[in-house]
Amino acid sequence: MGAHHNHAIQDNPQFVFDGKLKMITAIMTLIGAISLGVTYFTDGDYGHVRFWTNLLHNTAFFTGIAFASLFFLSTHVVAWGGWQTIFKRVPEAMMMFMPVGLIFFALIAAGVYMDAEGTDYLYLWSDETALAEDHLVVHKSAFLNPFNYVLTLVVLGVWTLFAMMIRRLSLEQDGDRSLRKVNYEKIHMWSAIFLPIAGFSSAYAIWQWVMSVDVHWYSTLFAWYATVSVWVSAICIIFLLILFLQSRGHMQYFTKEHTHDLGKYIFGFSVFWTYLWFSQFLLIWYANNGEETQYFDLRFDQFPAVFYLNILLNFILPFFILMMNNSKRAKGTLALVAVIVLLGHWVDYFQMIKPGVWHNWEHAQHAGHGHGDDHGHGEEGHDAHGDLLHLNQAPKAVLTANPQHGDDAHGEEGHTEEAPATTENDSATAAETTAPAEAHAHDTEDAHATAHGEEAHTEEAHAEHPTQFVMGIHFPGLLELGTMIGFLGLFLFVTFQVLSGASLMPKNDPYVDESKHHHVWYDL
Repeated sequence: MGAHHNHAIQDNPQFVFDGKLKMITAIMTLIGAISLGVTYFTDGDYGHVRFWTNLLHNTAFFTGIAFASLFFLSTHVVAWGGWQTIFKRVPEAMMMFMPVGLIFFALIAAGVYMDAEGTDYLYLWSDETALAEDHLVVHKSAFLNPFNYVLTLVVLGVWTLFAMMIRRLSLEQDGDRSLRKVNYEKIHMWSAIFLPIAGFSSAYAIWQWVMSVDVHWYSTLFAWYATVSVWVSAICIIFLLILFLQSRGHMQYFTKEHTHDLGKYIFGFSVFWTYLWFSQFLLIWYANNGEETQYFDLRFDQFPAVFYLNILLNFILPFFILMMNNSKRAKGTLALVAVIVLLGHWVDYFQMIKPGVWHNWEHAQHAGHGHGDDHGHGEEGHDAHGDLLHLNQAPKAVLTANPQHGDDAHGEEGHTEEAPATTENDSATAAETTAPAEAHAHDTEDAHATAHGEEAHTEEAHAEHPTQFVMGIHFPGLLELGTMIGFLGLFLFVTFQVLSGASLMPKNDPYVDESKHHHVWYDL
């Protein structure tokens, strides 16, 4: 009834990162570099928004997966979990991508800090002069500014230090059996310290990196939502890497019992991700606050393919495929779902970033009326920064409406109440009162006509610049897939390099025997 014969298993604990595998990962990385280069030099018509969004998208996604790998290890150590011990070297290797992610985020931060072309569309808050008239951005400027963005590099550096410390303590156990308990207790301590720091700092980082792309929008659920996305993606990569290692004679102690547990993780957190997605959507839909509904309205209106593909890949398919217990134990089925979910959450980060940046660029062009070099530059002085000043006039959020409208309405109401105060016996006074009233009514009509004229002009401007489908913006194109392949290749290169530096089997870990004999399935 499920007996295991682990004594007969022939396992090779030493992974070799051979030349062929290095060549494959190097070619993948080269494809990504070429894709980014081509994107930059062919993206001038759109202010390089495709380049910056592709760079941010993949940097945030794969760095998030590295962070989630460290979080995975820490949560199980703090909970005194042992079932994951035989494959813990995999997430240990994955988390070492964070220093690489730090380099890429440093490049993005440098671009933001130096106001590189296109970064003002990526993050509207990055140009204080241009956005001086945007009241919402000014209100948020204490948090959203280049200095605080650079501080996310410090956060990422702290995560990296925790990863390196836990990795070092783990490897020391292999060399000295007397350290097995002492070092495990130290790992437990460092993990317990890391978890609350990770909980707060990851929210700070994800708000700066991703949520601030939609600068007028906010959601208190967003940090949870974005973190769960990379968490389940990390679990998918862990499982796929284990299958790859097994195909090369490693990880032979990894059984259907471990497969079942990872399958339950993928299934359960796919449902949890959907719960967060729907909770965020339902609350925003029900409240119908323009500052919040703009987020989903933009995605419904201009990005429907990506919006619904996100739900299909991350909930519908994994939910129905993994609903049965047997499907969670079938390695082939679970591998298929892992690929689907990994791609799905890459699409999820795509739709978190691309629509907001495209909206920023599109409305800047509408405000500039397309003068000059096809981007609102030139004869009327509408440079990129000037265009951004008009973004708060776009129908993007209720709170960005002109606050003087309320004062005008109050003034009109007050004037209406004063008018009946005249009497028939005081005709001179009545005449004097009527004249200003007529003048005010005339002025009001002129103001309304002007307002309608401006509205019509805005509609004409939008008609001149109709929303168009742009590959790479409204849906991932070849350059986006190429960039993803490049980041994946670099991620695998780092992971394989770290894996080859130590035994895959942590032989002196106190829980290694428990993990080898892990068993949760009983046939009734």
